[in-house]
Amino acid sequence: MQEITNMIELILIDTLNRERLIKDFQKRIWNNLFTDSEEKSEIYRELAQTLDYYEPNEELRREDPSLYGDDKLVKEVEFALIKLKNSANN
Repeated sequence: MQEITNMIELILIDTLNRERLIKDFQKRIWNNLFTDSEEKSEIYRELAQTLDYYEPNEELRREDPSLYGDDKLVKEVEFALIKLKNSANN
C-alpha cells in the first residue's frame, strides 16, 4: 500500500517529527489499519518492531545498549524500503 510506504519514507525525511511519525506508523501496523500482501505486511511488522528500539536521546541510549539512534534508524528504514520495492517487483 503506497500510503504506508509514504509514511515510512517520511520517517527518513521529516526529522523534526520523526518520533511522532514512528508512533503513527507503529499504531497503524499494530492495529492492522492497512491491507496489503502478506509479504509486505511482514516487512511492515518487522520494521515496526525494530523501531521500538529507536531512541533519539544519546544519554538514554548509553544506559541501554539495545537502543539505537538516527544512523541505525536510517539504515533500518532504507533496508525495509528496499525489501518493499523488491517484493513489488516479484
